[in-house]
Formats: sequence, structure tokens, C-alpha cells
Amino acid sequence: MGAVGAAAGVSYILGLKGRTIDHSLGNAEYFGAYSPMMRCIEHPSMLKDGINWGCIAGLSAAYLAKAGYTGIPSLFTLEEAEGLTNDLGESYRVNELYYKPYACCRWAQPAIEAIREIQSRNILISENIKKIVIHTFTESAALSKEYPETTEEAQYNLLFPVAAFLSYGEVGPIQVLEHLNDPIILSMMDKITVVVDQKLNEAFPERALSMVKIVMQDGDTYQSDIIQARGDYDYLLNAEEKKEKFFWLTTPILGKESAKSLLESIQSLEHMKSIRKLIPTIEA
Repeated sequence: MGAVGAAAGVSYILGLKGRTIDHSLGNAEYFGAYSPMMRCIEHPSMLKDGINWGCIAGLSAAYLAKAGYTGIPSLFTLEEAEGLTNDLGESYRVNELYYKPYACCRWAQPAIEAIREIQSRNILISENIKKIVIHTFTESAALSKEYPETTEEAQYNLLFPVAAFLSYGEVGPIQVLEHLNDPIILSMMDKITVVVDQKLNEAFPERALSMVKIVMQDGDTYQSDIIQARGDYDYLLNAEEKKEKFFWLTTPILGKESAKSLLESIQSLEHMKSIRKLIPTIEA
């Protein structure tokens, strides 16, 4: 659906009207990237859900419509889409997206949250952990459990991010870019087993849930509640957490002052006369 969203935005920028917008949206829906997700899960790559090609398809769809290229009626003209269109301008579906606090697949994130929940109640010394059992849903369990050789394999992995979080307390660019062969993380991965839970299957895809049990060397056992992926529209990251993540990702590349300037520019984007004013900040 990224293609349709991109086409709508570009149509607005181009000043398209009426039937031309209809053709733009219809073109985008037809051109939109087909993303065989489970094959992508089995073979992690840089395709990343077809987001990039969705943007290109939407951009092309709008410009083609402007040039007179006709498209099919978009899904917004169908009866089954009335629930999405009858509150346009009142309800903004973009607010129902999720934000990922960690640099890995969303399906791995509830397990990390479950560990955070255990740590909030107990002091865990990672070296003393004997076994970790992740109870999760089928799609999450389908994520790779092998040692990753690439960044994408680390991100589309269930065991690696969990092990990284237990080892370092974070799953960010450093872990998925520089710690692929980290013996501490890999040895922690060896302690993890995964169990598919039918109760958690029933909640998916509306909610991504997991539960984690940790067994220590001395026999003590800690178990989380059933935990939801943080950052969902009904389990929000607050504004300060999003801001912290922005600086976590951008400061190492741009520096503190340039990262701050970029954020200020983004927050006032709708008031810019030209997007070109943003480019020097990115290139700083």
C-alpha cells in the first residue's frame, strides 16, 4: 500500500484533480510492489518489504496519470472500502502504524519486550543464564535461528536480537552491523529454544505477542507475562522515546548539532517552501 500512499501524496503536490487522481491511485495499486513476505523471511535481503519500490511505483503512477495514462478504478471505489473512506479527513490511519524501538523485525520485538519485563522485576546476570525459552506465534518462530552472516540476516532473525539484548541491553545499528560474529551474542543464541503457542497465534496479526522463560544456572526460573510488541498504536512509544531513537541513529553519522538541525527541519517540513532546504542538513 506504500505505492498508493506515495501516489496520493505526489498527486497532491502536482495539483492533480478529480479523475486524474483516480487514475493515479489506480495506476499505483496496479504497479505496487508484490512482496512475498514469508519467502523474504526465509531468505533475508535488502528488499525490505518492497518499501523502496512502492515509493517509486507511486511516484511514477502520479506522473503517468498527469500525462494522461489511465488506470483501473482504485480500491477506494469499491464497496468493501467504505469503512476506509467514509471518515477521510477525520481518522488518520497513519496514526495506527507501529514504530520499532529495536533494529530488527517486528515479529522478534515482543520477545525482547518480555525480557525487559523480566529485567524490570529481577536482576539478571547474563553470564549466569542457562536456558531461554521463547513462546511465540508461527510467523515469529519462522524467523531465522541461524548465526547471521549479513545485517539483513541479523534483523530477520529471532534468536540474534534476543541474544544481543540479553548481552548488551540494546538491539541497534552496532549490533546488527558490527557484532554479527560476536562470540558473546552467538553463545547466548545457543541457549535459546522457541515454542509455537496457539493462543499467541490467535492474536496475530492484530497483536504481536510473546512470552519468555529464563532459567538460570542455579535453577532459578523467571517468566514474563504475555507481552505485546512496544510501539504499536495501542502500546505507544512516547514522543521522547521517538526523539531518543532519532538521535541514536543519526548522531553517529551527522554529529550532534547537525542531527538536531535535521530534526528541527523535519518537524517544520510542512512550512518549507522547497524540500531542497532539507538537503544541506542531510548532507552535513
